[in-house]
Amino acid sequence: MLRFKSSGKNLFALSAVSLILAACGGGSNQDAKQAAAVPPLSPAPVIQAATAADILSFTGKRQNYTITRQGSTYVIVDTLGGTAPVTAPVTTTTLQFSDFRVNLRIGDKAAALSVTSLNNLIDLYVAFFNRVPDADGLAYWIDQVQAGMTEAQIAESFYLVALQSPALTGYSSGMSNDDFIRIIYKNVLGRTGTTAPNAAEIDYWSSQLKNGTPKGSMVRAILVSAREYANDATWGWVTSLLNNKLDIANYFAVQQGLSYLTLEDNITKTMAIAAAVTSTSTSAARDLIGVSGNPINSSLIAPGTTGIYGSPDSLANICTPNGEKSWVRAHLDDVYLWYRDIVNVPAANYSTPASYFDALIVKSKDRFSFTDAQGSIDDYFQSGEDVSYGYSLVREGSKIRVRYVQPGSPADIAQLKRGTTLVSVDSTDLGGSLSNAQYDALFPSKTETHSFRVQDTNAASSRLVSMTSTTVTTAPVLLDQILNVNGKKIGYMVFTDHIRTAEAPLVTAMRKFQNARVDDLVLDLRYNGGGYLYIANELSTMIAGSKVVNKVFEQLQFNDKHTDLTADNVSYFYDTDTNNRLLPQLNLPRVFILTGSGTCSASESIINGLKPFMQVILIGDTTCGKPYGFVQTNNCKTAYFAIQFAGVNAAGQGDFTNGFSPLCKVSDDLNHDLGNQSESRLSAALTYASTGSCPAAGFSPAPPPLEGSPIRDKSMQPWRNIKLLKSANMQAR
Repeated sequence: MLRFKSSGKNLFALSAVSLILAACGGGSNQDAKQAAAVPPLSPAPVIQAATAADILSFTGKRQNYTITRQGSTYVIVDTLGGTAPVTAPVTTTTLQFSDFRVNLRIGDKAAALSVTSLNNLIDLYVAFFNRVPDADGLAYWIDQVQAGMTEAQIAESFYLVALQSPALTGYSSGMSNDDFIRIIYKNVLGRTGTTAPNAAEIDYWSSQLKNGTPKGSMVRAILVSAREYANDATWGWVTSLLNNKLDIANYFAVQQGLSYLTLEDNITKTMAIAAAVTSTSTSAARDLIGVSGNPINSSLIAPGTTGIYGSPDSLANICTPNGEKSWVRAHLDDVYLWYRDIVNVPAANYSTPASYFDALIVKSKDRFSFTDAQGSIDDYFQSGEDVSYGYSLVREGSKIRVRYVQPGSPADIAQLKRGTTLVSVDSTDLGGSLSNAQYDALFPSKTETHSFRVQDTNAASSRLVSMTSTTVTTAPVLLDQILNVNGKKIGYMVFTDHIRTAEAPLVTAMRKFQNARVDDLVLDLRYNGGGYLYIANELSTMIAGSKVVNKVFEQLQFNDKHTDLTADNVSYFYDTDTNNRLLPQLNLPRVFILTGSGTCSASESIINGLKPFMQVILIGDTTCGKPYGFVQTNNCKTAYFAIQFAGVNAAGQGDFTNGFSPLCKVSDDLNHDLGNQSESRLSAALTYASTGSCPAAGFSPAPPPLEGSPIRDKSMQPWRNIKLLKSANMQAR
């Protein structure tokens, strides 16, 4: 029996006899005789044998039965028709067939751990024994994790178990540090023969042992290191091999809940299963298992999937609260960039799928993932349509001021301009904290009329206007003009939204600049939160021109479950639009980009994508810092935006989570119209273009959005600040 006692570093004492019994779950004397000649490879202490009331036995093989979970009970059906269906009561823990035992509790136990903790536990079986875990042994260790045992303690206990069977594991108490490292490389990384570790690799890890690192901790460290090579051209196969072993172990022990009936089989056959896994396939290992489809816990697990929560496709459009929450968990487990770091929380604690989604997001790494109603988002990205007055507002001290106005909108008709102050709405003052009624009046979600008192910039008195909200169509290119400055032609363009309807006006503006043969371009992205990545790609090509043709714009990196998508999503600079028409090219050596704290995602991809090929001069404020992106995924009329990928440019650069800092730090200037050469950020760009240096100017941080208002202010909605693929396959623009 495995006992824990305090004795310095050796916290664990092992009894080989008890380990032999444990591997069989406390089985018969015949099992013990069969196990007597087999070294104790199952790292689990004695588990109390199930009583007759806990076990249901069947004469056939597991493959010949379907097991369906219905609430707290299971229905077992003989597919060969030899026996009538059997319902297992809630007290049943085990189904015993002629070839396997099925642990009915393993699914619930596994779901109680975070994905990271469960995978780390399974990894230890592979690392120390090069085998997949049996469900009974894994269930025991899950219980120990739940009871507070640390991963470091568990790793040390696995190592001590491995020492009991040197003939099979290769580990011995007298082995050198170098030999220990070689075995880890063999078991964990599959590196033997021509791919065996070199002297430098061995020396590095061996020095860690000499410095006092426990051997169990060493194995954990190498496991972590191995997964850092997922996209490496030389060693990426190592990560794939390790992940495939993890997947087949999950399938065997968790999805199917399997343990063999004898200790000998439980050791030799699980080792054979692990040995059959390659870096490109698990099919041979599945064939050795011989059980396909119909896994236990069907409400959590879909047939043929490798994750314990099932496939999103199998759970999609089950539009009940529980059904939607099951889909949320499956979706995140499949595509989320940080799926391994998700901490499991009980779905029942959350009243809506959206709140459950938010609770699962890894807040330490992710401040961007979100959900929203599908309809409004689809309307916006496809046509730029939204119910509003057509203005964008910002809080500046005690004032609420207009940043810009959409042409032809109710705000434009009321002659609101950049810098106009909204003094009151419906005769209520807007100088202090806003009430819900004021928010609703400022940012209506349906057609309604409200009165406003406004004061224009430099006006001596205020005026009263009435506005009726309506469906406003966004003009993504708000302004394009050619400025003559010191004998040079400088193109200036205000671009606010990477939406489908942006392509045509962008091409028109850039062709205008091309025909005028502009000497420089000032691209104003201060209010551009992003959107479709393909629009950013097209615009970048039009700016840089022939120098970037056939060069990488952005390489997208998905999680390690989707290495195929990472390989497919090397995005080269597009030289044609979505109708396969050649894009105009400015062929400029540099570009000035006006930035703000709201310059985000796809807009930052323009900056990052162009940097390896031309001078990119930023004027304004630090950008938002969002190198991540989404594929909008809809379920039951809700749009889910979980971060699915990160992006790097042709130079491999992409870590700008703190944003891009401007060369010239210049405050936003609401007292001048966009395009006015006296407007502070444009003026700074023009000065730099002429003199090569930043003008002396004071800087004030950007004012915050209206407190509590990002949900209501359409310009501050999270879906206005994203990097978005139309599909997971970026090549399909």
